[in-house]
Amino acid sequence: MGLSLVGLLAKLLRRALDSDLFFRILEVADHRSENRLTELGMIAQAMEFAKINGVVGDYFEFGLWQGKTFRYAHKMMRRYSVKGMKLWGFDSFQGLPTHQSRPDNIWYEGQFAYGRDQLERDILACGFKPQDYELVEGFYDQSLDDALVERLIRDQVKASIVYIDCDLYESTRPVMRFISNFLQNGTILCFDDYFTYKGASDEGEARALAEFSAQNPRFCFIPYMSYSPVGQSFIVRIRP
Repeated sequence: MGLSLVGLLAKLLRRALDSDLFFRILEVADHRSENRLTELGMIAQAMEFAKINGVVGDYFEFGLWQGKTFRYAHKMMRRYSVKGMKLWGFDSFQGLPTHQSRPDNIWYEGQFAYGRDQLERDILACGFKPQDYELVEGFYDQSLDDALVERLIRDQVKASIVYIDCDLYESTRPVMRFISNFLQNGTILCFDDYFTYKGASDEGEARALAEFSAQNPRFCFIPYMSYSPVGQSFIVRIRP
């Protein structure tokens, strides 16, 4: 009897935490405290932007770690009633790869390792259904291959929101090449660590975006919203 009561209370608590009222209270509390846009706020803004503007497509996240922002995306997708969106998660599940040591670097090899099995248990416990998501395992220079590109193009996949939490230039560069196949007018592109390396534009995610822009001038990246301590988002436009 006691266990049944505990189970019922846990179920009611989960429903409360997933409710619109809870997130509204969270928004109000955040505005009354530090008044800054968090990762949760950024994803909420992106979801509402996509809904208002009719940007139909999937959610791509690169760099999952323990799945915090991946769970945010799932909650906000349901909150804003975004229909037909699938969540794609990409991670090595071994942490960060080997990379060159650069000035102001704060990352190290193996950082943010988290097992795939554990992550799946975590997100399924939070209400994910198997049809809601797909995980792609591997370092990006290997996992984001032509076969995967061809498969997604064949399935007519487009990106509505892309969340890049790669930390490193070496990791972000293959992600940009890969995701260019699925960008469309109105895709929201979020870089979680854009202003690391003390804001150096020739390092990290900022460097990867700048290089990609120079090599692919038909893509235009309109600065949208800064968020969290070091994040920056952009609206994608594709020139004819």
